[in-house]
Amino acid sequence: MKVVFSNRAYTSVLAETTEKIKTETGGLFLGIIQDETWYIIEAIDPGPKSVFEVAYFEYDQKYTQHLINKIANLYDQKLSLIGLWHRHPGSFDQFSSTDDGTNAKYALMREEGAISALVNLDPDFRITMYQVDRPCRYKKIPYEIGDDLIPKEFLRFKSPEKFSSIMNYILYPSTSNLNERYGYHKTRSLSSFMDLILPQLKNNECMNVETNNSLENKSLQEKIVDEVIDDLSFMADILDIETMITLKDGYFIVYQDTIDKRTKLYFMLSLDKQTIILSYKDRYYLYRKGLFAEALRKVKEENDKNNSSNSNTKSTKPGVFDSVIKIIKLKRNEE
Repeated sequence: MKVVFSNRAYTSVLAETTEKIKTETGGLFLGIIQDETWYIIEAIDPGPKSVFEVAYFEYDQKYTQHLINKIANLYDQKLSLIGLWHRHPGSFDQFSSTDDGTNAKYALMREEGAISALVNLDPDFRITMYQVDRPCRYKKIPYEIGDDLIPKEFLRFKSPEKFSSIMNYILYPSTSNLNERYGYHKTRSLSSFMDLILPQLKNNECMNVETNNSLENKSLQEKIVDEVIDDLSFMADILDIETMITLKDGYFIVYQDTIDKRTKLYFMLSLDKQTIILSYKDRYYLYRKGLFAEALRKVKEENDKNNSSNSNTKSTKPGVFDSVIKIIKLKRNEE
């Protein structure tokens, strides 16, 4: 396990420490976790209304939440809040009891916990990096610095075309047709695709869901659109699954009409407005960016594994999965 700073993120920590060199200060880490590596893409400042004292520091929470949403939305792959840092006086590089409470709260945000860093000037600048497990267990981990150590797609900003698509979905939700965007006329079954990946969503299933389905606020609509657009594009571009999008009764709905039925996916926000919930066939699932594409990849891996172990008894009858993979191969050949 390790941490990798982008050049920009590491420089931001240095800049904030320099600006508030006579007091404590800190900031938040935005990034992506992959293969036990915490990629810090952005380090945001604590805000103008923070409390800066020689031995005490407090974030401007309203400001940081605003900045998190703004900066994360710039990137092609959505960044999330993965940790925090703050400076301690002298050579004290252990967490206080107050720090323990803050770190425990951040560790609850995700299964992997969080990262928390301490900065000291004794007399030179140094960082001590910790991974915080639930409920509040610390483990020192190494860190590296450099954009060349980070997958290029993590550093890529959204394209103007992607922002244009998001604008269209928000402004014209009832008429936005992903199929028109890509110029396709044939379509495959959304219902068949969902039934195919449904077993892979079991770990994301949740019960006793409390949601806030009021999406009148444009920023809340934007949050959902920004999360689901990659999967919608994946289905349209790669799988030829034509869908329609609408806002109705406070829900963001992706649907497909066929001769005999209408298949609907409902997207909504949990009450804390941090988690998106997917509803399909009266069941609820925690949704995250790229979930459908990831689920299909797992189906393929399982299928390949089963074919490898049962090659002598493999059925020759084509199924939904075989058709989907065939389409993917055809699309890639065309490109």
